[in-house]
Amino acid sequence: MANLRITVTRMQFGLNFVFLIIVSSIYGSHTSDSGTPTDSASGTPVAHHAPPALSLIPDEEIAHFVNQSRMVSCRFSNADVKLKWRNPKNAVVGDTKGRVHIEEFGGSLTLIFESIVRADQGNWTCEADDGSGTVRRKSFKMIVNEPISFRDTRTVQTAVEDKDATIRCEVRGHPEPTVSWYFNGQPLFPPNGKYTMLADGLLIKRVSKTDSGEYTCKAFQVSAAGSSFQEKTIRLNVKHKPVFPRRGYGSANITYGYVGGSVNLTCEAMAEPPANFTWSANNKKFTHKSHLIYSGPHVSLLQITIKNSTAFGKYKCEAKNELGTIARDIQLREGTKPDPPSRFQLRGVNSDTLDIDVGATKSHDVDPDHTTVIGYRFELIPTEEYAKHHNWERANRRDFDVEDGVTYLLVHLIPDTKYLIRVAARNAAGLSEWTEVKEFSTHPLQPHGFNSGSSSTRCNAAGLLLLVVLVLAANVRSSTRTNEKLKF
Repeated sequence: MANLRITVTRMQFGLNFVFLIIVSSIYGSHTSDSGTPTDSASGTPVAHHAPPALSLIPDEEIAHFVNQSRMVSCRFSNADVKLKWRNPKNAVVGDTKGRVHIEEFGGSLTLIFESIVRADQGNWTCEADDGSGTVRRKSFKMIVNEPISFRDTRTVQTAVEDKDATIRCEVRGHPEPTVSWYFNGQPLFPPNGKYTMLADGLLIKRVSKTDSGEYTCKAFQVSAAGSSFQEKTIRLNVKHKPVFPRRGYGSANITYGYVGGSVNLTCEAMAEPPANFTWSANNKKFTHKSHLIYSGPHVSLLQITIKNSTAFGKYKCEAKNELGTIARDIQLREGTKPDPPSRFQLRGVNSDTLDIDVGATKSHDVDPDHTTVIGYRFELIPTEEYAKHHNWERANRRDFDVEDGVTYLLVHLIPDTKYLIRVAARNAAGLSEWTEVKEFSTHPLQPHGFNSGSSSTRCNAAGLLLLVVLVLAANVRSSTRTNEKLKF
């Protein structure tokens, strides 16, 4: 992109240079060596004497953007008179090289801007002093526009809960852009009690966790040269101490298991930066070496293998980051292992679905407790796959919640395939033993349009019957006309 801009600037510079050479040649062809105007047709001197004139080419007011180039040529009718250029601060431009310099072309003095900057804005003046005490001047106004840009604006910024914060978005441009703010796609209307617009951003008073999200800084610019629009989206992360989700942790603080089974204790805590979790029991911290602990963003899971009744009791989860620490206790109580489903039969089948009935019932008259069956787990594996490894490690697992009187659909299966399937019931304490393994098969995949074949056949038969009726009717009419002719 930088090479493209340099190339475009050089092209503009070259075109301006060619233009000035042509104009200078035209002016030169209408002036004799002595500075006396000549007739363009005959080349003979003109008898009258025009007053000395100072001209600029081009002389119109043009708006430019920074980094563009420009050339302005100054010419006096008397080529022997010395010319000079002055900048907006009235200083003489004497450099013949550099970003702003002068060059002589065919009796004219050309002011060249190789790369325009904001400081170039103002009146630039060409002077002609013929020594008679009269100094002639002619000026042009340089208007410099600066496109919208964002300075010191990071796309991800942070704030601390309960403190004031400024989302930095410093917008530059000339004319000065108008800035508006949006939060998660919705417009903000500062100033108000919460937000205040600043020259370099947006002030948020007493930041809360709900202030976390995407803020968009939109800039509009209108000038004589046109209008433009730019925007910058900023992600604000609010640092806060860990907090437990509000959803009912009363019941989550109690977990059931049974001797010989295993149970997962789950601890969730939202925090920024994310919290580090630790587990303990009886003032003894657990480690990854002594226990199975799985951690992820904002959640930790402790797996307990219940070998005997000493595993039951109180477990403590602690979540900590740089802003604070929270903790909660989870009671692991002894529950009852559920019985496996008493029913396990196939209700329906097609090419990719098996409909299984396990006799699911859900009581609406009795409040559920830790012994109530709350769901079922299915494991299924193609028979050929099981024959290769003789285990269920590669089996597909499907979990369902219990619903009264419903059957369970095992979908997205392979057509024309035999599956081995087993089921276990689930309550608050864990899973039952598996049912006996049963084998069910999906149907072969039917050709496209197969199911609609009988209907199509019926439609064709109906069409054929209608054709026969029409033919018979035509024959009857033809026979009637023939009889009438014979009677006549």
